[in-house]
Amino acid sequence: MNSTAQRVGRFGLLAALSLVLGYFDRAIPISMILSGAVPGIKLGLANTVLLYGVYMLDWRGCVALMLTKVFLSGFMFGSLSAIIYSLAGGILSLAVMLLIRKKPAAGALGIAGLAALSDGLLLWRNPTPKGQMLWCVILIGLACAAAIAVFIFIRKNPAFGVMGTSLAGAVAHNVGQILAAAGMLHTPQLLWTYLPVLIGIGAAVGCLTGFVAQRVFKALKIPAGMAQPEKQD
Repeated sequence: MNSTAQRVGRFGLLAALSLVLGYFDRAIPISMILSGAVPGIKLGLANTVLLYGVYMLDWRGCVALMLTKVFLSGFMFGSLSAIIYSLAGGILSLAVMLLIRKKPAAGALGIAGLAALSDGLLLWRNPTPKGQMLWCVILIGLACAAAIAVFIFIRKNPAFGVMGTSLAGAVAHNVGQILAAAGMLHTPQLLWTYLPVLIGIGAAVGCLTGFVAQRVFKALKIPAGMAQPEKQD
């Protein structure tokens, strides 16, 4: 059993880490690297902390960690609209990760199909994509391939399960943010213009952060496929 002091200390460490990574999220100019193709895109480093929470905390701790990250990082680095978008993404992301934590292979396969569908939608709307749109199509295609690879890894070795959870959570976070933006700004066209791109990029980032998380679990000598959330005393 974990003592109350241990739970509080673990929660405080994860919350502090999410704030630090949130600062680096805003400091790394991913949008500039992509030549402005996807304005506002971030690596989502801070969201990886919530991934650790899914495996190391109970569901109440995960909710508290998500709310702490959203509001503190929003007040420190963002704005009211940023808090709303982040909250929408955080709620959907956490719900998805908690649901598929025990069946991450299904999540990886589902995201692969969603990325493939998104790529097909972009190609249908832009039969001969050029410049920035071509980069988006390529990124989504790579994300689809990465999701399929993650599915294969998980099927062969359950220890890679955290990668499937990360993949689904990253995509769900982007979906939640775009749904919130489309509703608040009354711009439903975001769902068929901006969302497909974010699904692909979210899948790619989710694979990367999932791999990092898997390595961290290994370094902590906690098999990612066997990590269990803490129980209350």
